[in-house]
Amino acid sequence: MVARFISTMGSWMQTVAAGYLVFQISGNAMYVGLLAAVALAPSLVGASVGGRLADRYCPRKLSIGFALFEVLPPLALALFAFADALTLPVIFACVLALSIPHSMSQPIFALVLPFSVPEELRHDAVADASAVYNTGQLTGAVLGGMAVQDVGAGLAFSINAASYFIVAMVLIASPILQRACDLARAHHDVSIRTGLRKGWGLLVVKMTIFGAATFFFLVAPIEQLMPKIAAEHGEGAMLLGLLVGALTVGAIVANPFVRRWAGDVRGAERTLVAGVLVCAPAVFLLGLSSSLATDIPLLVVIGFTWEMVFVSGGSSLQLDVPPDIKGRMVGIFYTLVTGAAALGAVLMGVLFEDIGVTDSLLLIGVLSGVGALALLLRWRSGRSLMDGVE
Repeated sequence: MVARFISTMGSWMQTVAAGYLVFQISGNAMYVGLLAAVALAPSLVGASVGGRLADRYCPRKLSIGFALFEVLPPLALALFAFADALTLPVIFACVLALSIPHSMSQPIFALVLPFSVPEELRHDAVADASAVYNTGQLTGAVLGGMAVQDVGAGLAFSINAASYFIVAMVLIASPILQRACDLARAHHDVSIRTGLRKGWGLLVVKMTIFGAATFFFLVAPIEQLMPKIAAEHGEGAMLLGLLVGALTVGAIVANPFVRRWAGDVRGAERTLVAGVLVCAPAVFLLGLSSSLATDIPLLVVIGFTWEMVFVSGGSSLQLDVPPDIKGRMVGIFYTLVTGAAALGAVLMGVLFEDIGVTDSLLLIGVLSGVGALALLLRWRSGRSLMDGVE
């Protein structure tokens, strides 16, 4: 968990630094959206590949290898920053070089984490991992803004490079995680098509796919486009870190509630649907907001719903589906989450430039509400059928 905190903190220091620099260099929100797409788009393929690898090979050894490779791109960014040679092509190239291995390592690392605790505590371990991630995100967002403003982006990139090395060292020193490797060796048919066919018959898989697609395509890109929102209400990297941090505060506050609400399959489904429902009016009101006094509490609410959707969906696929398809289901989940967010970030960036931040957020709030109602009806129908069969 300590390694996850350090890694997340470093990643978010880089995210804030890179997003701020791209907006400062280009002055265009569309480029920030493109940066998000470059960071997230490889997961359209990489996450599924990583999930398949996790069902066939040792997840612990794979995680170590990926972590060591992921040291290099942020180290290159740091060197360019210290040499005052950062340009848009350099930033985009280094972010892409990191996002490709990171997209494959995400589902693998997600499967390794629960094996760090006894079996009866694994649901709690997933929630704890999310809490650690959120705390690292908050710390990284704030420190990233401070680093860029007071020292320089090179510090943020250097810390991120060091964080991946620390993760690799922790995994090397943790033989308890070998159990994840033993389970992987027991699986033979690891095709993605077979895994999806087996999983699609489960209501929790369908609801996770529909709910995550709605939330991460429409709502999650707000985080990536935060430099534009910050520019509307003020200036400076510190303000950007504060707004990103507000999302994370909401997720941290939500974690103990989500842990209790999503303790079983039915509760996880209910929590996911509720998260998508609640986020829609919060996004709409964010469009009407014109000051930090209202921006921050609304972003806290959106962060709360983010935790509801991500943890309830992710934990169910990690723990409540048949063991032989877990890796592929988690891989598909990360593919969907990051792919939808990447596409949504590009479209949101275009909207922000064409019709403005206010009208864009109002439109997104309405579309999110429509998607949430459709999800609710689909869940009630599917749950009624299952209850009838039981």
